[in-house]
Amino acid sequence: MRRFEWYIATRYIVAPKRQRFTSFISCMAVLGITIGVMALIVVIAVMDGFQKELQDRLIGINAHIIVQRLGGEIQNYPALVKKLEGVTLYKHGLSGLWARVRGQGKVRVTAVLPCINLQGLISSGQGQSGVVIRGVDPQIALKVFKNLRFKGGGFSQLSDSFPPGIILGKRLAANLGVSLGDKVRLIVPEGQITPFGLLPKIKTFKVVGLFETGLYEFDASLAFIALATAQQLLSLRQAVTMLEVRISDPFYAEEFSKALSQKLGFPYWTIDWKRMNASLFSALRLEKTAMFVILTLIVLVAAFNIVAALIMLVSEKREDIAILKSMGTSNASILRIFMLTGFLLGAVGVALGIIGGLGLCAFLAHYPLIKLPTDVYYVDHLPVLIQALDVIVISVSALILALLATIYPARQASQLPPAEVLRYG
Repeated sequence: MRRFEWYIATRYIVAPKRQRFTSFISCMAVLGITIGVMALIVVIAVMDGFQKELQDRLIGINAHIIVQRLGGEIQNYPALVKKLEGVTLYKHGLSGLWARVRGQGKVRVTAVLPCINLQGLISSGQGQSGVVIRGVDPQIALKVFKNLRFKGGGFSQLSDSFPPGIILGKRLAANLGVSLGDKVRLIVPEGQITPFGLLPKIKTFKVVGLFETGLYEFDASLAFIALATAQQLLSLRQAVTMLEVRISDPFYAEEFSKALSQKLGFPYWTIDWKRMNASLFSALRLEKTAMFVILTLIVLVAAFNIVAALIMLVSEKREDIAILKSMGTSNASILRIFMLTGFLLGAVGVALGIIGGLGLCAFLAHYPLIKLPTDVYYVDHLPVLIQALDVIVISVSALILALLATIYPARQASQLPPAEVLRYG
C-alpha cells in the first residue's frame, strides 16, 4: 500500500471543524467498538475465572484418575500401587516442547490413594440424609487433599477405634444438626441375610472434623472414614474398590489415563476427571461461546456506525476524490484509502477496548469490590482470569468486523465519476 494512501487515510480520521457531525459519528463508532471489546474481554475473563475456580475445587476433592477393576474389589493393592507409581509420560506438542526446555516435560504420579466408596444413610437425633462415604488411608489422604478447608481435626483424626471417627461435609453436618464431638449412625445396605431378610449394617461414628469444598453437592453428601473401618463395614478384609491417582499435571489426565490403562491391561480400567465432569465443562464452554456471540453484537452495531461515518465522509470528500482521480489515482487506490480509514477507526477502538478491558480486569482482580453470596456461588467475589488467546480472538474478530464494514462505502467512493463531480460540484 502506497505511503500517500496512508497519509490521506490518517488525515481523514481527524475531520476538519466544519465537519463536526461526521467527526461525531466517527467518535461514536470508535466508542462503540471500545465498549464492545472491553465488555467481551471482561465477561470472558470472568467466565474463565469461574471455570478455573470450579476446576481447582473439583481437582481438590476428586482424583485426577480413578483405577477400578471389573468385578469390583482390588486385591493385593499395594503391589498395584507400586506399579502405578512407576508410570511416567512425556508432554507432547509445542507446549510440551517448551515444558521440556524448562525441565517440566515429564508427567509423573505424585500419589496413589487406596479408597473404598460406599453409599448409605446417615442419621442423628435431629435428622437423616443420604451420604457417600469414602474410606481412605489417613496418612496418604493428608498428602492428597491439601486444599480442603477443615474445621476441627483433619484426616489425622480418623481411626478405627471405638467409636471410629468420621469427617462430614459442612452442609451435611448442618442438615443433620451435628457438630464436632457429636455421634451419628451410619446405615449401609451391605448386611447379613437372615430368615427375616437382609439386615443392613449399622455403625456409630464420632464427628471428628468438618470440611468445606465450596461445591454444594460434595459439602452436602460426602463424608470420610478410615480405610480400615470401611473394609470392616463391607467385609473386604485387605481389599479396596478403587485407587485414586494424582499426577503432577492434571491437564494431562486424559493422556495419562490411557497410558495407565495400557500398562495395567485387563481387567482394570481407568477414567480421568475430565471425562467424569464432561457434561459440566461442555455446558460451560457452550455458555462461553454464547456470551461471545451475544456481546459481539455490540461490536457489530459499532461497525454499522463505521459504515455511516464513511458514507458521510465519502459524501463530503467527493471533490477530493474527483481531484485525486483526475490526477491519475486508480479506483483501487481510492478503495484502499477509504477501507484503510475505516479500518484505522476500528483499530483505535479495539486498542482502547483492550486497554480498558485489561485495566478493568486488573482492577477487579486486585480490588474485589463485587461481592457474591457464598450460599449461591462457590466464591465470594468475581474471579478473573485473562487468557492471551481469548484477547487475541476478540481483537481479531472486532478488526475483521470493522474491515468488512468499510467495503460498501469504499466501493461507492471508488466508483464516483470525477467529471460529473467537478462539473456540477
